[in-house]
Amino acid sequence: MTELTAGGVLLAALWSFGASAFSAFYFNTGKTDILWGGLIGSAGWVLYTIVVVKTGSQAQGYLAGSFAVALCSELLAVFTHNPATVFLLPGLLPLVPGGGIFYMMRSAVQGNLSDALHNGYTTLIAAGAIALGIALASSAARIATLLRRHILKGK
Repeated sequence: MTELTAGGVLLAALWSFGASAFSAFYFNTGKTDILWGGLIGSAGWVLYTIVVVKTGSQAQGYLAGSFAVALCSELLAVFTHNPATVFLLPGLLPLVPGGGIFYMMRSAVQGNLSDALHNGYTTLIAAGAIALGIALASSAARIATLLRRHILKGK
């Protein structure tokens, strides 16, 4: 990913929407939740793509994408009165670094340990960035809820 084109972003948004929406369907969520899950997954992947192209860092892209997905999931959970995981799981599906794990195992089986270690390290960094993005968004939502309760209690 060295160049950012409108067609490439649109295609990435379409594929990630499909992956997220179909996984939401597979998880047997409601009809509107399927749409929201697809939109959140698409937004997270597009943000990941833009950040990677602009900064050159996949870790920053995973962090930004997972933070956006988790934050949108927390907000939608409040508005739809559903748990945040209804939107979080399908939304994170496009960001899961499954290809890195596959390439790590393939390199290890072929005996190329330096490539296996490199792929394993980058996959571990990606998984850590995703977990950090989710934790930050969840913490921000929890702090906002506590502040809202504190402010309403004061009135």
